Parts: sequence; structure tokens; C-alpha cells
Amino acid sequence: MRSIKSLLEVFAGRKLTELTPAAIERYKALRLSSISRHGRHPRPATVNRELACLKHMFNVGRKGLAHLPGGVSAENPVSTVKFLDEQNVRNRVLTPEEFQRMVNSSPDYLKPVLVCAYHTGMRRGEILGLTWDRVDMKTGFIRLREIDTKTGEGRNIPIGRELGEVLRRLPVVLDAQGRRILYVFTRHGQRIKSIREVFARVCRDAGITNFVFHDLRHTAATNLRRAGVDALTAMKITGHKTMAVFRRYNTIDADDLLAARHRMDTYMDTRASLPQEERV
Repeated sequence: MRSIKSLLEVFAGRKLTELTPAAIERYKALRLSSISRHGRHPRPATVNRELACLKHMFNVGRKGLAHLPGGVSAENPVSTVKFLDEQNVRNRVLTPEEFQRMVNSSPDYLKPVLVCAYHTGMRRGEILGLTWDRVDMKTGFIRLREIDTKTGEGRNIPIGRELGEVLRRLPVVLDAQGRRILYVFTRHGQRIKSIREVFARVCRDAGITNFVFHDLRHTAATNLRRAGVDALTAMKITGHKTMAVFRRYNTIDADDLLAARHRMDTYMDTRASLPQEERV
């Protein structure tokens, strides 16, 4: 587990009595200044998960020493440390032109993955783990079961025209025994397990900045709203459990506001019924 690995690099061999708020604050500063092998600093959410893990570890350790007299603080020192502001609300949505540039810059095996994400709003894990028995081309639905989703709730996702065409063109991939490979998205006859590095390269090649794969989920939610799909139906498609979370994924930009103004101007134009000479 990554959280434990990072914690052990700093706290391994330390006594519980050495786990003080000051030591934890130093850990926070150290982690935020560190750089991964990919040249990135850890996100605040990552550091927060590590702190939560440390808090749990302290509680477990203290419980195991409850029979010993003194020495261990009665208060968990992590409880007095302020967690980081994760700032995880993003508003980045691809335009159709940007998405086409992304597809054009992608290797062939990645293009179907991108189309699926763009048109359905499925999570990366749901897409890469998608199997053919979940794809019902006859009725036009991807039918995810409880075990396939992050929320533990199954859902039916309509297959649009473009995605349907892409799925039908995917080659039949056979294993060494001549059986069809179970997974929908493959490369060299094997399931695609990670696209992190290739996706970053594609974005660079396409000139698309400040964009991560999960933003395709934001894009799909926003496009559903722009297409006139009501919020409750859109949530059923994307798998958002609460309206509050769905609103975070549904971006409203200046073009949306201008379009609303034009619709209001048309709807509320009382001059349309007046003779031309009487209009203000």
C-alpha cells in the first residue's frame, strides 16, 4: 500500500511517544516538497490519505499497549493536525475540437478507450475492466454490475451511435486456446491495464494542457446537460450518487450562459407581436 510505504520511510522504528503533532507537520512539509519518479509532487489528497492511515495505525498501536502504564498520549496526535485542502474541484472540459485532436494524436489501441470515456462518462477502472459479457449490443446498453463499479451499484449505460460503431469495429482477439479474450479493450492480445503514461504523452502531442483522464468524466456529464438530458437521468448514466457531486462534474461556462441569455431573449421578447414601427 503506497500510504504505508511513504509513512515507513519516515516513521519506521519510531516509538509512539515520538509521534507528535510537530513530527507530523514536518512529515507533511516533507511529502509536499518531494518529487516522484514522474517528476510530480504528491497531491494534497494523497498526503491526506497517508495522514488518515497514520491516525489509524496510532489507534491500533495504542490499543495494543493499553495494559501498560503511561507513556502513550491519550489523544491521537494526528487529530490535532489540520488536513490539507484537497482543491479537487476541477472545471476542465474538452471541446469537440480538442477531443478530435486528442483522438488523432492517439495510438490505435487507445482511441476506443477515449471514445468510450468521452461518450459515457465511465470511470477509467470501469472502462479498462469492461468485459464483453457486460456489453449488450442487441439492446444498446453497457450493463455494469455491482462488482464493476466504484459505488457498488450496478447501472445501465446507453451505447450511442458513435461508440456503437467503434465497439463493432473492434477485432475479435483470441487467446492461445482460440477463445475470445474476455476484455473489450486490448493491446497485443492482452488487457490494457494502464494508460497513464500514454495519455499524458497524447495530451502533450495534441497541445491539450491542464487535463487528466478523469476530466473526460466531467466532459461527459457537461455534454449530457447541454444535450438536454435531465440531471436525474444523467446521474443514472454516469453513476453519481448525489446531486452535490454531480454538480461538481457539470461545468457551466461562458458559452452556456450566453446560450441561456439568447433563449431568455427569445422566450421573453414581448415586442415580437408588435408592429415594426411600435417596437422600441
